[in-house]
Amino acid sequence: MEQQDASDEKFVSLIASHQLALTAFLRTLLRHHSDMEDVLQETNLVLWRKRKEFDASRTFAAWACKFAHLQTLSYLKKKGRKCCYSLNDEALEQMAELSVKESEKIDRKGEELQRCLKKLSPSQRELLRSRYQSNVTVNEIAEALGRTPHAISMSLYRLRSLLRECVERALQPEVLS
Repeated sequence: MEQQDASDEKFVSLIASHQLALTAFLRTLLRHHSDMEDVLQETNLVLWRKRKEFDASRTFAAWACKFAHLQTLSYLKKKGRKCCYSLNDEALEQMAELSVKESEKIDRKGEELQRCLKKLSPSQRELLRSRYQSNVTVNEIAEALGRTPHAISMSLYRLRSLLRECVERALQPEVLS
């Protein structure tokens, strides 16, 4: 029983770590965000039900995308919408690979952004946190700091530019390879 629990936990971890890749894959198949969310949830349920059929020698992303594709076709059929495409295994594999690469790229950007944020002063981080995490308006920040809204907007613009440049510099060697 304990071995089964560990196996189930590992499988849940696989599903969780591939959510971004599955989302990217489904976005290529579905127009509406709500449809994509519905199909993603259904796909997750099917993956869980089929977990014992997963062959660890294959890539999880390709296997999961195959089910996402089937769930998409089923969903569109239920909704009475026609689907003009059906993908072969090779196309599914390629799309799954691209989805995984894109999600890994996003993860790397997020990691670099965290490193770059740590290089900022505490007051700069607090300004960004207030605006983008706490959703405090520029006018409210300006009032609290005794500055003009224009000055706050310019500070935020400069900080975003600094962060973008920092992330791009850190990822530049990846672009060359």
